[in-house]
Amino acid sequence: MPHSNSASVITIDLRAPARRALVILPALLAILSAWFIVRWYVGDTVAEYAPENPASATELARLATRWAPHDAFAHWTLGALAEKEFSANNLAEAVHEYEIAVTLSPNDYRYWMELGRGLEASGNSAGGERALGHAVDLAPAYSQPRWYFGNLLLREGKLDEAFQQFARATDADPRLRGQVFNLAWQVFGGNVDEIAKVACPSATARTQFAIYLVGLNRPDDALRIWATNSPVDRLAQSALGADLEKALIEAKHLHAALEVARDIEVERGALPAPETFRNGGFEFEIKLPSNRNFDWMIRSVPQVQIAIDTRAHNGHGSLRIIFAAPNNLDAIHVGQGIAVEPNTQYRVEFFVRTENLYSGSTPVVTIIDDADGTALASSPPLPTGTHDWQRIALDFKTKPKSDGVIVKLAREPCNETKICPIFGTVWY
Repeated sequence: MPHSNSASVITIDLRAPARRALVILPALLAILSAWFIVRWYVGDTVAEYAPENPASATELARLATRWAPHDAFAHWTLGALAEKEFSANNLAEAVHEYEIAVTLSPNDYRYWMELGRGLEASGNSAGGERALGHAVDLAPAYSQPRWYFGNLLLREGKLDEAFQQFARATDADPRLRGQVFNLAWQVFGGNVDEIAKVACPSATARTQFAIYLVGLNRPDDALRIWATNSPVDRLAQSALGADLEKALIEAKHLHAALEVARDIEVERGALPAPETFRNGGFEFEIKLPSNRNFDWMIRSVPQVQIAIDTRAHNGHGSLRIIFAAPNNLDAIHVGQGIAVEPNTQYRVEFFVRTENLYSGSTPVVTIIDDADGTALASSPPLPTGTHDWQRIALDFKTKPKSDGVIVKLAREPCNETKICPIFGTVWY
């Protein structure tokens, strides 16, 4: 390497071919790499943002595979678009593109899943089963590949294997449980025991199936399936059990709901027997507001203050209600649901005391049928003023299909004016 005349400057002689190549080669490699990177990036971007028009999108996806032939996503996009334009040729093209995608990205379960679906659609069920099985192996904790695999097995008549996949899919995504029960209901013609055997391998699944049966108005079957869980499992399923209890109450099956409540309540002895009140004399403390099933449902509002009081007719507790409503009062939030027998005569007795009670419409105790909301009995309105404890008895008969009644406080509408104030204190 010759030196220039200056002692501080070194010059490089580029006239020799080898030396020129050493300088030019890295630049060429950089340009070539940039070219492939840009092609891949453009191809991937074109594949991702293909237009909505099917024909234009497909052509653009084909362009993407030419620009980025080693991009699995581009081939998957082309396959998905080809599959949408349903025909034998397009389906064959879709399968071909999916096969390229899994070759380029063999560990991506999504591409294997689409390949499996495409193979089955093209008539190759065995190939579809292998591909979907591999997708499940790659993503065993994901719901989607198991869901598609289960559906393929179901169409092949492999019921036990199909519902095994469905069970694992619903473990990953509980929202699928209802769809599994719908499928099972169709496949097994509504045979509850067969569905429970095949589609409900766990206590959770059996409880969810019981809730599903309530929705089909099959409360007896729901209780029977719930009872197949062990007592320990029923207690462990208290959250889902509460959902089952709620579903039964909303479906107006109070006896069945009470049975479920006994299974999930830690203090089971506190629950009432059918045809009886829970804490009917207000002897036990109630944490207000109270919204428990088979107990007093009580809620105060600014114009109606409700509390447990020590002043009692007998025992040591009563329910005290202080009214201070200068305008209207639409509701008194005190009531309890009770399981009853159909077509049966009952009597409800209670004592009430008033102090400085004034209103054009004083409270009444009303008993309504839980199923249709019709009134079965109602007490006379309380007398105004101050009165010591008085006994009131209500006789009523349940309807032929009654399963429960609601005992609640209410007010009759004021006849003379739209504004109907109420003031004073009442004890029950």
